[in-house]
Amino acid sequence: MEYAIRMGAAVKAEFTVLNIARFDGVPKVNLRAKQIEKALTQISEEEGAKLIADLREKVKGDYKIEFKTIKAHTVADMVKRYTAKHKVNIVAMGSRNASVLKKVRLGGTTVSVIDDSSVPVLAIPEFAKFKNFERIVYASDLKDTQKELNVVLEFAKIYGSHVHMIHVVNAIDKKVEASKLVVEEMIKKSNYDKIDFRVILDENIPNAIDAFIKETKADLLTTFTHKLSLEEKLFAKSVTRTLAYLGSTPLLAIKRK
Repeated sequence: MEYAIRMGAAVKAEFTVLNIARFDGVPKVNLRAKQIEKALTQISEEEGAKLIADLREKVKGDYKIEFKTIKAHTVADMVKRYTAKHKVNIVAMGSRNASVLKKVRLGGTTVSVIDDSSVPVLAIPEFAKFKNFERIVYASDLKDTQKELNVVLEFAKIYGSHVHMIHVVNAIDKKVEASKLVVEEMIKKSNYDKIDFRVILDENIPNAIDAFIKETKADLLTTFTHKLSLEEKLFAKSVTRTLAYLGSTPLLAIKRK
């Protein structure tokens, strides 16, 4: 939360802290069910008020922040329903390295939100501290490149970031060479001088991206995602999901439209 607030200061962002309230264990036939729900919600709101007070103490500044408790079955469901009803620019949430078991069972909470959210999701590793986005790695599959590049540059200009655009392939052929020329022309026309493009030769895309992030000491990784099929979820074919599990650098996952 501290990371998100410091990051949002550049655009005077307003923050809503969402807390999921699960009442699945409350018997439906229990006449006191509504009273129990009300009591649990009240406890959540009280804890939320303390949290907001602590955040204001730690992160000084003139920013708007509120706390809301929302009834839902899962975090992904809560985020999806809330963002459908409210104007939200970014969903920020913490992320931790997932165990092998979680990966096999379709992933953790953060990855589930990335899968379902139509709003960009910023996954913040547990020990990340916001300084500035001096270097952003934009990992592209070179599909819908112009639209995606426009979005990345719009974000980068806010922070004066240097953008390292990369494309990972297992072999370089004429098609890749032609795409490289097209991207280089796009970059020239963007009139943004803090951007470079590199094609990386590697069979393991997530590992290649992770290695490049460490090489450049990047502050943020940006990827564009699509709605996964069941097969992709089961066999972990999504690069973005895999990178979210690595969890060493903040990840901004933007859903393709």
